[in-house]
Amino acid sequence: MLSEDKTLPDGKRRKRLRIRRLASSPADEKRNKKQESKTRTFLRKLKRALFITLFLSAAAALILGHHLTRSNAKQTTIFKDFLNSYRRQYHQIVHGKPHYCESLLDVQSMMSGVRKYKILHQEQALQGLESTLRNQTQFHSIAIVGPSGVGKTMTASALAANFPWRENVWTYAWNTHVENEVQKFHMLRLYVEQFSDCGSNLLIVDNLLPCDDAIVPLLNQMITSQDDASNKRVIVIYIFNLNAMLDLNSYQQQENTLQHLPNTTTINFKKLNKNDLRECIYREMQAENLIITKDNFDEIANTIDVETSGCKKVKAKVLVYGRPLEENATTYEG
Repeated sequence: MLSEDKTLPDGKRRKRLRIRRLASSPADEKRNKKQESKTRTFLRKLKRALFITLFLSAAAALILGHHLTRSNAKQTTIFKDFLNSYRRQYHQIVHGKPHYCESLLDVQSMMSGVRKYKILHQEQALQGLESTLRNQTQFHSIAIVGPSGVGKTMTASALAANFPWRENVWTYAWNTHVENEVQKFHMLRLYVEQFSDCGSNLLIVDNLLPCDDAIVPLLNQMITSQDDASNKRVIVIYIFNLNAMLDLNSYQQQENTLQHLPNTTTINFKKLNKNDLRECIYREMQAENLIITKDNFDEIANTIDVETSGCKKVKAKVLVYGRPLEENATTYEG
């Protein structure tokens, strides 16, 4: 037994092994060698088979991955088309308008709503704006230029309020507490990336100075270089405030720098005068449903520099001096 061999001295154990080899027949030895040869051959074939299987598996994985990638891209396109179709039907049901997403901008109806805001003495500018919007192009870049308080922001707000696709209106004030222009453009990019292919989009960039003119081509390029820009209709309105406290030549120079912005239509709002200021006071009285005495009316008119601030300060003063219509007071009718 094997256990007995292990207990024998080395000399006796070697002797016993020699006896066993001698006792074994040549046929047994030949049979053992043949079995060893078969085992080695089988192992070689097994290794070869494993290598071929691994190679074929890798090739199959590459082919399958490529097929799945193409399939996923196709599935993604189908899914996007489904979502767009569903969203369009949703808007049509919610807004109760057929072809809500595909319809063109009704400029006449929108500008009719804008004129109800009684923007004083800027009819020429409003006509220019209406004429520009009637050109139903894929992308509009419009610069509204003028001094403070003449109706630029009011016009933009009126456009936003009467825009048929209210969910597609975006407004950003440029010269705010954010000083880093990179952060400002990052915010605008977030707006641009949310533009919809349902209807038109309206982006209003307010509170610009003449020195900010370089923003216009940069933002326009950002919008038109989007991957799906050809599927989206966009109107961008830039509102530039001119410094009316400058002398006439300097004022005209800053105005002239904004007349030839790249691929942009410039709409100029003119300065207001003392007579225009009085109409501003009447307008705010009617809007707030207030009455004002003659003395208070004159004080408002005499304490506002209409050339530098326009009608911007009128509303606050009307709210201070005005009284509700039902109160018995001596009013100034002009």
